[in-house]
Amino acid sequence: MRSGVRLIVHADDFGIAEAVNRGIVEAHEHGIVTSTSIMATGAAFAHAVALAKSHPMLDLGVHLTLTEERPLLADTAAASLVGADGRFPPHVAQFAGLQLRGKISSAAVRAELDAQVRKVLDTGLAVSHLDGHQHVHVLPRVAAIVAELAARYGISAVRYPAERVRAYMLRRLGRARRLAEQLALGCVAALSPLRALRRSDEFVGFFFGGRLNEANLATVLAGLPKTGTVELMCHPGADDMRPVNDDWQYAWAAERAALVSPSIRELVAARGMQLISYRDV
Repeated sequence: MRSGVRLIVHADDFGIAEAVNRGIVEAHEHGIVTSTSIMATGAAFAHAVALAKSHPMLDLGVHLTLTEERPLLADTAAASLVGADGRFPPHVAQFAGLQLRGKISSAAVRAELDAQVRKVLDTGLAVSHLDGHQHVHVLPRVAAIVAELAARYGISAVRYPAERVRAYMLRRLGRARRLAEQLALGCVAALSPLRALRRSDEFVGFFFGGRLNEANLATVLAGLPKTGTVELMCHPGADDMRPVNDDWQYAWAAERAALVSPSIRELVAARGMQLISYRDV
C-alpha cells in the first residue's frame, strides 16, 4: 500500500562548522535531505551562506540560537543572556532555569533573535521557517517572540517539536532519559503559541537525536503514519567533524551515510513517501 506521507527531511546546525555544512549538502545532493536551518551565530555561517546560494533547491530556515554560541548583540545589550565567558548557557535546561528565576531579559531575547533573523535575510537568501538550537524556540516567552518575528518578517512556518511516543521507543530501556526529555519537550511545545502557526502535522527525530544511523533511520521511517506531513530532524556531517563541545556525542558521519544510503532511498520510495520541504507546508 502506498503512503500518503509528505516528508520534510530537515538537517539542523547549518553554519556551526564547515564539516557539518559539507555533510548537509552531500545528504541533500545525494540523499533525502530537503531542508536545513542556518545558525547566524555559527563559526561557519559565511561558508553555509555560500553553499546555500549554490544549492537553491535546499530549503532554508533560521536556527534561532540562545545556547552554546556567542550572541550577535554587543556585550551590554546581551548581558542577561550570557555568562562570564560571553557565551550563551551551554544547555537549554540552564537557559530555562535562568528564565524561570527572572534572570533573562525578554527584551534582550527579542533583540538577539531579531538580529539573527535579519542577518540571514540580509544575505538575500529566502527563509521559509524558524526553528531553534536545542529547541529553545518553544520555551515560554521565547515562543511568543518567535511568533512575533515570524509575522514581522513574513516567515510562514515554524518547527513544532512534539514527537509522539511509538512502540520502538518503549523497547529501548537505555533511552529512558531521552524519552522523558521528549515528553517534556512535547508538553512545553503544546503550551506554546507555536501550535497555532503553520507547521508540519508531526515531528520525529528527537528520540534518536544525534544517533540516526541507518538502522535507527529505517525504524523511524517504518513507524511513520500513512498520511499527513511529517518533519524528520537529522544531524549529518562530514567524516572530519569533531565535537563542538565535550557534551556532544553525535554520530554526524553515520547520519550522513544513512541519509544517502540506497536502502533508505528504496524504503522511502517503497512507501510512496513524497519528499517536500517547508516551502510546501
